[in-house]
Amino acid sequence: MVGPPDPVSNLRKVIFRIPPNETELERKYREMRTEVQEWNQTFWEKHNSRFYQEREDYVKNNVPADKQNHTADEMSVFYKAFLDKNWKLHLNYNKEWYKKNFALLGLALRVKMKKLLRLKD
Repeated sequence: MVGPPDPVSNLRKVIFRIPPNETELERKYREMRTEVQEWNQTFWEKHNSRFYQEREDYVKNNVPADKQNHTADEMSVFYKAFLDKNWKLHLNYNKEWYKKNFALLGLALRVKMKKLLRLKD
């Protein structure tokens, strides 16, 4: 099942089905998928919370208070500064994301191979 988007992280939580005859390898794969999803949720929750707070502070301190809409040019200064400040964090996130996904891919392939070998018996 896929849930609605989280209001802060914007990610949709996935609840993975537990088959009645789940093998140890399938359980390990399902649990790892859940752990990766939770890790991703935590990262984006913290990141987006920080982004929203810093954006609010920027608007409060750098844009005239009587102005209701801010131009893209006015906000681009903040967006660039935020991305520049967090580039190392994003780089590390991407490295870790790839590691976790390759580990998941390896488990998925092992699960698939076991299922195929069971079918041949």
